[in-house]
Formats: sequence, structure tokens, C-alpha cells
Amino acid sequence: MTEKGRHTDGASTGFYRDLAMMVLGILALGAAIFLLLFWLAEGPEQGPPTTPLAAAATTVTTAPETTMSTAATTEVTTTTTVPTSTTVPVRPPEEVRVVVLNSMGLAGAAGRLTEELEEAGYQPLQADDYEPELDPSRIWYREGFSAEANVLLEYLPDAVVQPLEDEDLQEGADVIMILGSGYEE
Repeated sequence: MTEKGRHTDGASTGFYRDLAMMVLGILALGAAIFLLLFWLAEGPEQGPPTTPLAAAATTVTTAPETTMSTAATTEVTTTTTVPTSTTVPVRPPEEVRVVVLNSMGLAGAAGRLTEELEEAGYQPLQADDYEPELDPSRIWYREGFSAEANVLLEYLPDAVVQPLEDEDLQEGADVIMILGSGYEE
């Protein structure tokens, strides 16, 4: 009879038991690391507290939330970007100087809108004409007056709001409203 090796006599279960324990240990350690990283990534968000303002405000979101994961053989890196928002207070109408310009040729339209803005409390400047004819209407604002320009969309709902590029245009005005060919009273 041939002599059997030491692993063939039934005592080989120790080897397989040790192998199974090692594999289970590696899986348990990997699961624990994954759960820890997941918990850290989903933890409480840190961000500036927001305080409601008494006046109207515009909220600007600066970054969408993103999550990236990179996996290597033994290392996992997770990066989370939390969105932040900035609340910009809107000046009251009496602190905003507005001029209405007519580019569409409808006589008196800029003057009538100027009167409406004055009744709402704005500081109107003398209405005037503007060339060339624009379509759609425009609301141009000086630096720092974007929130107020967006509030004035109430009077020109189809207008395009843009920063003022020509600082010499209508000096003294914070916001310039130009009635385009699509404007309707």
C-alpha cells in the first residue's frame, strides 16, 4: 500500500478552514472600510447657516452637489461638494435709479412706464428714445444691481437681463430698461 501524504488523511480540513477564515476576514474588513467611508460621505452637511431677511432677496446657487469615488486595490477616495447659496438683499425701490428708453417707436410708451415705476417708489430718470430698435426688450444693470434688475422683470417680463457693457450710457442710472419691438402695454 502506498503511503498517503499528511493532507490526504482527513486532517486537511484545517487548511481549508484557515483559508475560509482568511477570506471572510478580508471581506469583513473591506465591508467595514466601505461602510465607514459611506458614513463619512453621507454625514451631516457643513455649510453656512441661512437667515431669512425681512426684505426681498435673490438666492444664487453656486455649485451642484457631486460625489466622486475612485477605487484602487486597497484604497478608496471619496470627495463630496456641498452646494452653497448666497442670499443677495434687494435694495428698496427708492434706492434704485431707473431710466426707461424706447427703441420701438411707440410714442409715449417709455414715459408711461416711467410714471408706473415712479408710483412703485423707484427713482426715475427722464425717459428717452434709443436706437437701434431691439427685440426683445432689455434690462441692463450696473455692477451690484443684478438683483434689482431681476425684480424689474415684473414690468418687462419678456426682457433679457444683462450687465451694462457701456458704462457711459445713461450716467446716473443704476438700471436701464429698453422697450423692444415686442413690448406691449
